[in-house]
Amino acid sequence: PKSDQEYFEILCLCILQAGLNWGTLRKNWPKYRVVFCNFNVNRLARAQSKELMKQPNAIRNLKKIKSIIYNAKEFQKIKKMHGSFSNYLKSLKQIGDKEVSKFLVERFKHVGEYTAEYYLHSVGH
Repeated sequence: PKSDQEYFEILCLCILQAGLNWGTLRKNWPKYRVVFCNFNVNRLARAQSKELMKQPNAIRNLKKIKSIIYNAKEFQKIKKMHGSFSNYLKSLKQIGDKEVSKFLVERFKHVGEYTAEYYLHSVGH
């Protein structure tokens, strides 16, 4: 990823994929990008879950939508503390991958151990 937005979009992809068929997710991804404000962290941090659910192509899983909004707020905090999400991940490089996964599981909602490991692999950590 080249930007915080791309890091965030990949995290959302991992969250939304859980329990869904990859083909269906990929086919509908352009629609989900619209629903989720092109994964703009600042816009999603201000979003209301009920408003996102009302959109025609929204995924109908309130828990996932609320977690994406919450995680956008966490991304903002990380960016404020570290300058970027990439810097945050770099600051965790010296600890093992299992520990980094635990940090992600503790910090973000709807991210379990498998999702955290898959995310780290997806972003090249």
